[in-house]
Amino acid sequence: MMCRNVLPCVRIWSDKCSSKYGRRRPFILAGSLMISVAVIIIGFSADIGYLLGDADEDHRNFKGT
Repeated sequence: MMCRNVLPCVRIWSDKCSSKYGRRRPFILAGSLMISVAVIIIGFSADIGYLLGDADEDHRNFKGT
């Protein structure tokens, strides 16, 4: 759903971009940075939820390796 709405806009913006690094590279870099931040946030999601007020009974204790 998100790709159907966002990607055409990004394509239009990148086609009109006149950066000295090219048309696509700034968008690839920005997208890579946003994905990296999202992966880090997902990794700490339980801790972030606890800091935002999740109750202890809502947590599952991870017993994996």
